[in-house]
Amino acid sequence: MGLERIGRDETLDNDFFVVDAETPGDALAPLRQVGCGFVCLVAWDSRAASGSDISALATALLDAGAVYVCAWGPDCERVHDIVDEERDARNPNGPGVVMTTWHGDESLTEALWFVLAAAIPDDVQLDTCGATVGVSIGSPAWADEIRDAFARPSAFVAAHVKSE
Repeated sequence: MGLERIGRDETLDNDFFVVDAETPGDALAPLRQVGCGFVCLVAWDSRAASGSDISALATALLDAGAVYVCAWGPDCERVHDIVDEERDARNPNGPGVVMTTWHGDESLTEALWFVLAAAIPDDVQLDTCGATVGVSIGSPAWADEIRDAFARPSAFVAAHVKSE
């Protein structure tokens, strides 16, 4: 557990981190350590999670500096919707600049490709976004897959494009 730095892409000026958490509560404190704006993939089977557990994670993501949140795994649509609700509650005059997507009909590989190749923050957030964070909740195997992709992001993206 904790925030694990996987590497850095100097070309993109971007650090890559993984949080391998047993429960959503275990992910909260590590997220505070990122230290800059970040794109985030949340890989979680949230079907048994309460709304308040998802809301606490969404709040932690937003408080820590998430500028783009991609949700993946069973019931990821609900995670996405609650992140949107928390974001919108902070910005009652309109949606905030935090982007969100859900990837319920895709493999983890496809969601990782999206995070690495297509999850571009809003122009307002580009200057403050310096990291990509993968949060795996309840699945060390998913955390391992995220680590592998983040350890070699350019090669991962190229390999995925070749396989399409």
